[in-house]
Amino acid sequence: METKESRRIPNWIVRILILLAVVGALALRLPRLDLRPLHGDEANQGIKTSILLEEGKYTYDPIDHHGPTLYYLALPLAWARGQFDRQSLTETTLRLEPVLAGTCLVALVFLLRGALGTWATLWAALFTAVSPALVFYSRFYIQETLLVLFTFTTLAAVWRYTRSHAARWLIVAGASAGLMHATKETCVLAFASMAGAAVLTFTWVRLRDGRFLSLRPHLRPLPIAAAVAAAIVLSVVFYSSFFTNGRGVLDSILTYANYAHKADGSHIHDKPWYYYLRLLILTHNGAGPWWSEALIVGLAGCGAVFGLCQKNGNRLIQFLAFYTLLLTAAYSIIAYKTPWCAINFLQPMALLAGFGAVNLIVAVRPLIPTGVTIALLLAGVCHLGLQTYRANFEYFADPRNPYVYAHTSTALVKMTDRVEDIAKISPEGRGLFIRVIAPDGDYWPLPWYLRRFSKVGYWPNIPEDCDAALIIAPSTLYPQIAPHLRDEYQTQTYTLRPGVFRLLFVRKDLWDEFMKTRV
Repeated sequence: METKESRRIPNWIVRILILLAVVGALALRLPRLDLRPLHGDEANQGIKTSILLEEGKYTYDPIDHHGPTLYYLALPLAWARGQFDRQSLTETTLRLEPVLAGTCLVALVFLLRGALGTWATLWAALFTAVSPALVFYSRFYIQETLLVLFTFTTLAAVWRYTRSHAARWLIVAGASAGLMHATKETCVLAFASMAGAAVLTFTWVRLRDGRFLSLRPHLRPLPIAAAVAAAIVLSVVFYSSFFTNGRGVLDSILTYANYAHKADGSHIHDKPWYYYLRLLILTHNGAGPWWSEALIVGLAGCGAVFGLCQKNGNRLIQFLAFYTLLLTAAYSIIAYKTPWCAINFLQPMALLAGFGAVNLIVAVRPLIPTGVTIALLLAGVCHLGLQTYRANFEYFADPRNPYVYAHTSTALVKMTDRVEDIAKISPEGRGLFIRVIAPDGDYWPLPWYLRRFSKVGYWPNIPEDCDAALIIAPSTLYPQIAPHLRDEYQTQTYTLRPGVFRLLFVRKDLWDEFMKTRV
């Protein structure tokens, strides 16, 4: 909605506000990226990235991993920071990629300024910049923020094309759609929601305004063909590992059989349908603070209602209202849930919230002075900012933080520090033998934290000859391991994740040498 007030804002002021929003987003996302230990999923992705970085090898795994863009797009950042192997690659470098993607999400909101209006765009950018969930997962080395970025770029580019009919926007949309597919398999939920939202928007306009919207003016064969080609080429390039693994392209389709199995409601990640809404609206775990993004969710609801109820209303807002509703429903219906998936529909909620904020200010103006409403909204934004600070710099690995999910304990970092201490006094240095016993395969993120050691082995069962310079094993296995040890060991207990403990066995001669350094 382009109000009289927004039309009076000089462009140079708008540009400054845009810059401030982007800088603010970066300032919240960038500091202390190595503060939080790597989640098991991040570590797994980090190892795959390190192999690609060091050996140039990548093969798409349709069973346990997502698309390849995360790994390939990390390479330029690693090269720019002078990191060319797994020993030098750092957590900060890995997380820079989602940081940049999350910051771009804020900047690209301004592509929709012509549809949302200047003030709504600024509010939307502000909500996107400070949202605790959007910031938290912009500092998390997984595919989700990339997927959200490419999805939004697709939507924004299509909208720009419908306004200008410039072929370049449709090509951008096609390329972004291809990158969505090359990022994560759940892109199909966004594609289906887009199609459903388009049908519902056309139907709504027909019923509400008595108008018939037609796609015919936008159906131009050459730009559409170019967009489809861009999508296919990018998807094929990434899934084929740059034309070295043709099977990867086929697997990118066959993988959906695996995902259908994951969604059948029989997995440890299964949760009730209202999980995401409760996560965003109000969460309180133990003695920690209350967490809520209800301001964004509530204003998004306002924006949707205003957009749908206004005569000849904003078509983009109407589309976003249906799209967000369908996407939220799709993720809620699927039993398999992880908290980072929520940002897929939280980001369009932030757009709707910007529109809702402006319309709310106008609607309540007869009762509440504009300055008071704006002050209340800004207070809400400050509360979001406070939660963002707590989530990322105080409760960054604390299970009382609702966005922390089966996260690695900070104690594990202390254990790997102790392993480094032992290596310093060992004659073999980082070549000492480390045996990791994990009957259930639950050893991540250890491969990342032990990546600088040359002799690390992983065993699914307790071997007959169990001795090693260092042994890492579940604490519950101590009675079974002890009979298999000939050497003497000093043991220490560390937390892998909340409720999951690991014993570090240090061979007695190494422990005694280490203790001499403590005197």
